[in-house]
Amino acid sequence: MKTRTLLSLIVATVALGCASTAPTLDGNSDMGNFAGAKVEITAEGGIAALSVMHRVDHDTRRFAYSQRRICGTTCSAPTDTTDGTLAPATSDSLFNVVLQDARSLTRDDYGVTRNGADMMSYTIRLTAEGRTRTIRGDDGSLPEPAHRILTAVRQAISAAR
Repeated sequence: MKTRTLLSLIVATVALGCASTAPTLDGNSDMGNFAGAKVEITAEGGIAALSVMHRVDHDTRRFAYSQRRICGTTCSAPTDTTDGTLAPATSDSLFNVVLQDARSLTRDDYGVTRNGADMMSYTIRLTAEGRTRTIRGDDGSLPEPAHRILTAVRQAISAAR
């Protein structure tokens, strides 16, 4: 009887030690499977009151970008827009960064920075292995891994334009 109790205690301790309360895309640390992966970033606000969207689909390697003013229905046409296709190596490299950094983010909502009215607010929507995760924050509240995701997506699209 003591052996069974000790074994149950060990199993429970190991399970608790391995458990994580952090949000994740998956429990797999293999970065090689990008099938179905997508990233979409929307940024709104800033001193110029902009709405900016970046989107990349790994499987098709298609990207899209648009920028417009936030001003209601009177000026809803984009002021800048583009779309196209990334090179296979660029797409793989981008998603390696995106998914790796997303796994290190511990929360889904990082809130807003106090007195940060001129900052951009971001929504990063990631899809991988059939799961979707949405991360929110602004220029001041997002941690470094989220900023690396923003930078990687922007640079990949900018280079392909």
